[in-house]
Amino acid sequence: MNQRPTQVTSEQAQALTEHLIALELQLQHAETRRNKVLLNQLLANGFEEIAASGARFGKAHVLERLPEEQAPWVEAFDFEVRLLSKDLAQVLYKAKLRKAGELQTKVSLRSSLWQLNSLGWQMVFHQGTTVLPATGPV
Repeated sequence: MNQRPTQVTSEQAQALTEHLIALELQLQHAETRRNKVLLNQLLANGFEEIAASGARFGKAHVLERLPEEQAPWVEAFDFEVRLLSKDLAQVLYKAKLRKAGELQTKVSLRSSLWQLNSLGWQMVFHQGTTVLPATGPV
């Protein structure tokens, strides 16, 4: 964890890092994406997403869309977790993604904001930005 605005032990920081990465990866699994109840638990009521296409989605749209679409193949790596406050964290990472029926794998930079509330850690924001091949290695 790069920033520690609140006093946490290294063990607490490591546990939180592992927990948030696990939640992030859980959202990429096909089983989770098909499960509206689980999605509703993981996404905060005010959730917003800006997709790599530039499209902006709210929670209702995601709950309607994800269970109906075939989950893409995703390989996530180079995770970084930043504790922004005692109840807000940012998860940054890179992802290789290939949508169903497509041959091309795209690479993107990902950023999610996770907020701790009475329901636990919930994602409040996510953005994926495609890395163009001309920009070099990721």
